[in-house]
Amino acid sequence: MMVIKDAAAEATTLGWLLGSMTIVFFSVFCGWAVWAFLPSRKAAMEAAANLPLEGE
Repeated sequence: MMVIKDAAAEATTLGWLLGSMTIVFFSVFCGWAVWAFLPSRKAAMEAAANLPLEGE
């Protein structure tokens, strides 16, 4: 029974770290998505999209 209590206590103390990491990763993802879809990146994205269609 003590093992379960110890695991629960450890999970509770690390909860703030996991929550903080979730916020950081979500913020990085949102920043990357905004950067990828900026109008100034449109030409680069279209060129990358056409790479598989170009023959050698």
